[in-house]
Amino acid sequence: PLFRAVNIEKALSLKNIFFKYEGSSLTGTQKDRISRLHVKRAIQMGYDTISVATCGNYGASVAYFASQMGIRAVVATPSFYTGARNDEIYDSGATLIKKDMKYEDLVEYIKDKSVEENWYDCSPGSINSWVDSIGYESIAYEIVNQMGHSPAYVACPLGNGTTIAGIYSGFKKMYRSGKINSIPRLIGSSTSLGNPIVYSWKHGYRKIQELEPARIVETEVNEPLVSFRALDGQKALNAIYESRGVAIGINDQEMVKFSRLIANMQSLQVLPASASALSATYRLLRNKNYNGDVAVILTGRGN
Repeated sequence: PLFRAVNIEKALSLKNIFFKYEGSSLTGTQKDRISRLHVKRAIQMGYDTISVATCGNYGASVAYFASQMGIRAVVATPSFYTGARNDEIYDSGATLIKKDMKYEDLVEYIKDKSVEENWYDCSPGSINSWVDSIGYESIAYEIVNQMGHSPAYVACPLGNGTTIAGIYSGFKKMYRSGKINSIPRLIGSSTSLGNPIVYSWKHGYRKIQELEPARIVETEVNEPLVSFRALDGQKALNAIYESRGVAIGINDQEMVKFSRLIANMQSLQVLPASASALSATYRLLRNKNYNGDVAVILTGRGN
């Protein structure tokens, strides 16, 4: 669904704010858009197992669709991750591998393990990751169909950068085919405690910069966003520059604040990391006399 957030507009003195609520998907995040496609493709290519490295949401989504379509799923998570998504992964019948690794290193582990075991790897940055763009382009298509036109701004959380890169690709394809007259400016939101896309844009780098792992701070709040290596970071950074957009780091307290604001004003439970998109929108557009609509992507529902 996409709907106008009238109460949020009043609370923040903004105008033309629309929420694109990905939390209504079957497992509660935008990951369903790509996991469904990957599972279908794995089956079509003759694989009996699909694998993914995850910190939770993506793994739960892949495990769910694998169970529904009758294929085995292997989900690898960092050993420190003990979130509720683990239960969902188990309940879907997936094999859960826990490794004492950072997420970025776990992706490399699954990449090698998938080759060794002949699994279909759908992790970000894998040989099959081009499917992700197709899945997330659909968000752009839906926004235009639901609004009837292209918005002036699109705000989206940044982790690996996969979602915002796919959304931008969708808008660019529609613009080139003449279906829309303009491409929205992107507002990328992430944690202020370590994300390569935000860091690179803030410092004016055109090439994505990997961060020192020891310098990032991962918390329960920022976990979906924090990283030292953004696997689709270059695509996301390019999209932000090309759209004349911005990338903004948000602290944990502000994410939680805006998550509660959305719950109180619009009766939606969203993850604090998802609420960062609204926080970044507010930072950019407050006190500005902007024109056009603003689509804020709420990528996942909270508890």
